[in-house]
Amino acid sequence: MTDTFNMDMPKMALLDGDMIAHRAAFVASSVSEVRGTTHHVIKKWIPPGCTVTKITLSDSRANNLRRDYWPDYKGHRDNIEVDEGQVARLEEAKYVMESDFDVRFVPRIEADDLMGVAASAGKAVAVTLDKDLVSCPGWHYRPEFSHWGKQNEHGMRQQVIKPALLQRISQQEADHMFYSQWLMGDMTDNYPGLKGVGEKTAAKILAKHAPENWEVAVAAEYEKRGYDWDYCLSMARCARILRLEDWENGRIYTPKHLPV
Repeated sequence: MTDTFNMDMPKMALLDGDMIAHRAAFVASSVSEVRGTTHHVIKKWIPPGCTVTKITLSDSRANNLRRDYWPDYKGHRDNIEVDEGQVARLEEAKYVMESDFDVRFVPRIEADDLMGVAASAGKAVAVTLDKDLVSCPGWHYRPEFSHWGKQNEHGMRQQVIKPALLQRISQQEADHMFYSQWLMGDMTDNYPGLKGVGEKTAAKILAKHAPENWEVAVAAEYEKRGYDWDYCLSMARCARILRLEDWENGRIYTPKHLPV
């Protein structure tokens, strides 16, 4: 993942509106501040070299197509109590984006999917802080962000700033990320994958096989551990961020080498 700026990079940036809305709602101290904060975040998120900016937004979790395959997908978030002020600021941020920017929205689809389709088609640079999106080939931009690091010897946590990163993800790199997620699951999104399989174990499983055999290898690992095909395929469809080929096929994920 070391590619840097190249002349074939798309001029359009497709930004993660869900994440922008949450960041703007968190930073703003009142609804009246949300418009300015939202514009500020979007301006900072535009990759160098991009001249066209569009925003993606997700449909509701209740109307998410992945729940057709795994009803508990992101279900643990449904009952989280959110402060009324935060809810109001979040709604305002989405309203601002829809009013002031070119927003892309498709029923039952997530913002990640719209970015994944555009990036894999070579039409746009996908802009987000979500690491899962690198499971789609194409150009990606992670804006600069800060987070709290580990405690030092004095028990103090220091703020760590990660610089912005522009990169082009190859087909093989994207596939490795997808098949790893299929094996591991993702408790953040509430789909479990294979119990006890983490990043290191997933990497070891894939390292034993050529990239063109990863799909068969992952399915075989599920079978070896006692899971049926329906469960295995459900985990794949939760892990899969849509690419152009999925969009054109009209399916969230259709195995190439295995029966559906």
